[in-house]
Amino acid sequence: MSKLFWFCWCIPVIFLSGCATFTNPDPSNVATYCTAATAFRVGYLSRPYYGTCPKETEGAFLANLERGRGYRANPPQALPYYERMEQLEKQLLASSETDREPFRVQLRDVEWQTLHIVNCSCSYATGGSGRN
Repeated sequence: MSKLFWFCWCIPVIFLSGCATFTNPDPSNVATYCTAATAFRVGYLSRPYYGTCPKETEGAFLANLERGRGYRANPPQALPYYERMEQLEKQLLASSETDREPFRVQLRDVEWQTLHIVNCSCSYATGGSGRN
C-alpha cells in the first residue's frame, strides 16, 4: 500500500515540475527551455516566445517554434490573436533587453486570450454552445 501511495503522490509532482520548466522560462532554466523540442511544443501549443533564449540558440529555437506553429489548432476566431502574438514577438525581439517587459506583459495577455479561444469548451472554436 505504501508504494502505491508514493506512486500516486510523487509521479504527478515530478510531471508538474517538468511543466514548470516548459511554461515559465526564466534565467534559471534557460538551458532546458531553449531546445528544439521545447520550441516545437511552444509553437504547437500556441504559446508565445518571450525572448529569453541566448543569441546562440535563439535562431534554432525560432525555427522550431515556427515549425510547431504549423501543426497547431487554427480556428478562425483565434487568427487575429495569433497575428497579434507574432507582431508582439517581433517587436520584443527588435527591442533592447531593458525595453522588453511591456511586450512580455502584452504577450501574456494575448496568450491567455488565445488559449481561452482554442481550448475552452465554451468558445466557438471548440463547437461549444456557450454553456459549460
